[in-house]
Amino acid sequence: MATGSNGIMGTIGVIASLIKNAFKPPTKLKPIPPGLILTGTKFRNGLSPIDIASRIVERKKEVGIGIEPLPSGGKNIDLQMEVIRIEEIVNALLTDAVIEIEIPPGIQLTATGANAGGPIQVIGTTTQLVKCKGIVR
Repeated sequence: MATGSNGIMGTIGVIASLIKNAFKPPTKLKPIPPGLILTGTKFRNGLSPIDIASRIVERKKEVGIGIEPLPSGGKNIDLQMEVIRIEEIVNALLTDAVIEIEIPPGIQLTATGANAGGPIQVIGTTTQLVKCKGIVR
């Protein structure tokens, strides 16, 4: 009887831990060092719904969820829904998401140009907060 009680208490402990971890507040993201964003974006391929859905299907195999056709020979509708779900999420990100950045005052800048008097070179710093927008790719 003691073994059964220990087993039940262990199971309850595992369930309690899962519930506790499910409701943890998100951790803050670590800041990205300057220049790393520009460097890193050169190596990114962009969002691909098919690639994402393929990785999810692979992960389903890892945990033992069947991905083969149904025993009746019919298509696995769950896999079709996975592709549709990811396509819609990626489409929403690409068409509706907005990226906003701010450039703080005090950033050094150099500009060059020309006018009727000849070339002009400007060296200075930004004096105001600059807000920019971008797109998700």
